[in-house]
Formats: sequence, C-alpha cells, structure tokens
Amino acid sequence: MNSFLALFTLPVGLLTIVAVVIALAFALWPRGQGLGVWARRVVAVVITALGVTGAAVTYHVATLRAQAESNKTADVMKDMASVKKELTNALAQNRMQEAKLASLERTASEQRQMDADRAAALEADLQKAMQDIGAMFSERNGVIELVLKDAIVNFDTDLSTLQCGGKERLSRVVGAISRVLDAVESIVVVGHTDMRGTVAHNDQLSRMRADAVVKYLADSGVPRKMLSGVGKSFMQPAGFDGEQTMAVIKKANENDKEMSENRRVQLLIRRKAATPPTK
Repeated sequence: MNSFLALFTLPVGLLTIVAVVIALAFALWPRGQGLGVWARRVVAVVITALGVTGAAVTYHVATLRAQAESNKTADVMKDMASVKKELTNALAQNRMQEAKLASLERTASEQRQMDADRAAALEADLQKAMQDIGAMFSERNGVIELVLKDAIVNFDTDLSTLQCGGKERLSRVVGAISRVLDAVESIVVVGHTDMRGTVAHNDQLSRMRADAVVKYLADSGVPRKMLSGVGKSFMQPAGFDGEQTMAVIKKANENDKEMSENRRVQLLIRRKAATPPTK
C-alpha cells in the first residue's frame, strides 16, 4: 500500500520539478541577438532537458524499486502461507497422535483390567473346585499349585491308569481351568511316588502318571501346547519345595500315612503376566 502511494505521489512531485525547471528556463530565457545570447539559450535548453531526463530516470528507478518491494512482499506472504500450512498440518498430525495415544492407553488399561479379572476368576474357580474335591490350593509368584493326593487322583497299584473316581474329580479342575483358559500361560503336571521300589522304577512310574494326567487334560479340551509332564520319583516328599537327601526322604516315608501323602500329582498353573503399560 505504501509503495502504491509512493508511486502515485512521485509523478506529481517530478512533474512539479519539471514545470519549475521549464518555467525558470523561460523566465531566464535571454533576449537579444548574438553568440553569447544563443550560448545561454543552449545552456537553458540543456538544463531543461537534464531536468526532464533526471525526473524520468528517477521515476523509473522508483518504479523498479517499488516492483522489487512488491515482489519481495509477495514472496514473504507466500512463505508465510506455506509455513502456516505446514504448522496447521503439524498441529493436525499432533492431535491425531494424541488421540491415538489416548486410545492405546485406554485399550491397555482395559486390557490390564481384563487380565486382572480373568486372573481373579481363575483363582476363585480353582479354589472352589479344590474345596469341592478336598484338594490343596496355594498361589505364589503367579503360579497356582494344586496338590491332588492319591486319594483324590488315584491310580491302580504300580500302574499309571487313572481310576474312574480320579477322572471325575479331575474333571472339576478341568472345568474351572476351561472357564478362564485365556488367563493360563502353561500347566506343568508333576508326578510323585512313595519310597517303595527303586529310584529308576519310581522315576518312570511318576513320569507315566504325570503323562496320564496330561493326556486327560488334553483330551478334555486344554490345549496340548500349554501342557507338560515331569516325574519326580520319591525325591521330593510332600511338604518340600525341592528334592531332598535320602535321610529326609526315609523319614518322610516311615509309615503308610506318610507314604500315601507322598503319592500325589501336582498341577503348577502359571497365569499369564498382566499386560505391561504403554510407553
């Protein structure tokens, strides 16, 4: 706008100067005859021409400068528009990212709550099933331990065939697991025997009994890939977390009652870890 006003007022000023120059030239135009008079007339004409030319050059230069400023202003406005567009796009993308992050956080929070609900349901169902069949239940570090004694899940003497009563009681455990199967990561079945017989024989027998329970669980709908069987022979008497010395083992098998306690099957059910928070 300022450049436009400058170009509008500049010709007026220049024309005024030209008019003054011409007026002065006519006012000072010498009268008379002679070489000196004509010389002064020539000087007056030259001065007038220079004034007019100077005015024209000045106007042309001013026009070029105004055009350059106009182009510069247009480039600046174009750059500003481009920056504004990029900023708008960046803000839009940022809002989209924030919305996506908020959605992920909600999903993660909901998933954690679902995991907690399933874990609680699994534990409650298994506790109820254990109470119903008189088995032992405990939980530690995300692993649920079910101890199924010989009187609960029983086998024929020196055999690995599940008796009908044992199958019926084990079916209640399977039912509890099946209701919240997506909360289970793995199930390890551990077979144990009493001290009668050799270590090698009892090792094989305890493994076969563990495998029999694994097969029953798999046949009942528990995915085979999450099942595994282990035989401990008589090396881990009831009430101990790991294998013991022969002196401890003999003391833990002194009578029929103690040997009956040692003949058992453990189910170590590892729950799935809770979904970690989104970073």
